[in-house]
Amino acid sequence: MRPDEFLDRCKSLWHVAPRGAWDSIKVSGLRTAEQLIVSADLDDAKRAELLASPRREPVALRVDGADVVLRDQGPLLKRNDLNTILGDGLEIADWIRLLNRRVYLFTTPAAMNRMLAKYVVRDGAQDVVVASPLRLLQAVRPRIELTDQNTGAIARRTGPQKHLDTFQRLSRFPNKTPAEVTVVDGISDLGVIVRAERRYADGRRQPLE
Repeated sequence: MRPDEFLDRCKSLWHVAPRGAWDSIKVSGLRTAEQLIVSADLDDAKRAELLASPRREPVALRVDGADVVLRDQGPLLKRNDLNTILGDGLEIADWIRLLNRRVYLFTTPAAMNRMLAKYVVRDGAQDVVVASPLRLLQAVRPRIELTDQNTGAIARRTGPQKHLDTFQRLSRFPNKTPAEVTVVDGISDLGVIVRAERRYADGRRQPLE
């Protein structure tokens, strides 16, 4: 996919985070789970566990004096033997490390709204960050990787679903709308962000500054 094709396919990008996440995002940018875990007030054993094991429940962290919540990775645990969905010799810890190294952006309003609806019902209001695809290319193009699947979930079929090439660089990805746009090692450039708002279960939108 060429940059102009990416911009044609992805008119806008969205990141959905737990309520209150904007307070840390506007200071430090969109950080990955790995970056938050490494910076959190944790003992070495707990840090190693979080970096390499699926999160069954949301995890509350204290990072740089602020409270941060990592979402659970429950959809990956619906299969008793997670190894059966991994190809190319990947181990569970390998896949979790790959997931934890990235920030995830939705490419369509429909996909974003499905996730938003799920978490608003379960956890209450959510913070939604809207990013510019053009600014993203300008800021972090070498670290953008695309995928054609929901990488945090398991499809209802047998056989390996997660491979070493599940995430592909822009130049290797076919000219189609990706399911997820990911950025390895996060997004520190706040200029990528167009706006942020808090979304509530009743449909209200509260602009965030």
